[in-house]
Amino acid sequence: MPLVTPEQPLRDLTDDEVAAYRRDGAIRVSGVFSQDWVERLSDAVDHVLANPSLLTQATADFSAGRGTGDAFMWKTHSTFHEFVFRSPAARIAQQLFGSTTVTAFYDQIFAKPAGTKGASPFHEDASSFPIRGEQVCAMWIALDPCGPDSSALRVVRGSHLWDRADAPVSSSLMQRIRTDERAAPAAERPRQDVLDWNDEQVLGWDLEPGDAVVFHPGALHGATGTGPDRGRRAFVSRWLGDGVTFKPDDAVLPILWDPGLTPGEPMGGSLFPKVLPEPDEAATRWEPQTPEPERLNQFLRKIGKA
Repeated sequence: MPLVTPEQPLRDLTDDEVAAYRRDGAIRVSGVFSQDWVERLSDAVDHVLANPSLLTQATADFSAGRGTGDAFMWKTHSTFHEFVFRSPAARIAQQLFGSTTVTAFYDQIFAKPAGTKGASPFHEDASSFPIRGEQVCAMWIALDPCGPDSSALRVVRGSHLWDRADAPVSSSLMQRIRTDERAAPAAERPRQDVLDWNDEQVLGWDLEPGDAVVFHPGALHGATGTGPDRGRRAFVSRWLGDGVTFKPDDAVLPILWDPGLTPGEPMGGSLFPKVLPEPDEAATRWEPQTPEPERLNQFLRKIGKA
């Protein structure tokens, strides 16, 4: 069987882009994905939105009118599986990290129909992840034209470097699971509304389809609602570099398949496959895999949907 390898990006990241990511926690990256990938992702996202999964249906109430989406689509849809192993995304992450290894973490869709009034509050994601390590990034790829005032992602500059106790935790759904499972740490402070902060602290860009906001999941990020005439779809692909290990305690990310990992092990395997320098071969073989029923039911019980 020939080795599956990721494509090269249309261009490499510049030294200035890498430095800005490390300093600010987020950059806009344009001109790295081909039009073919943009069109394939757009079609695949439309298919997922038209055929919502059980996870999408179960979590819809927590969006509070701010949009809809899905996660771990690479396990259930062939286009997203191909994106993990064949798109330039892994090579972009490797350039960003300066790493030897690159491991796929998970993917997600965020879609807001036209006329969505609710904003996505600023939050950070890192505290909800079952991992330990700093080489982590998310690629928020726009599939529709958008800007800072039309639901493009915005990021608080440098907030990935803050003490985690100072940062609001992730989405309302993740917060619901966290607070149900354990008391909030004493160091956690009341949530602040970043929309009231100095605009100079908030990074935002005008984006065209295929442009990506690449950001550290520890950075505070959010988005406005949409205007009356146009919705916004975004595909998010998350990646890990060297030295990232499995740390499931206190994590609230729903893991609906057995990761085959024990705490402290390097990330890899069937759920979080290595892509570079060589891919986990078993994971490259495409076969749709629905979530494990017991894991799905356990998650639904946590959020009061079972």
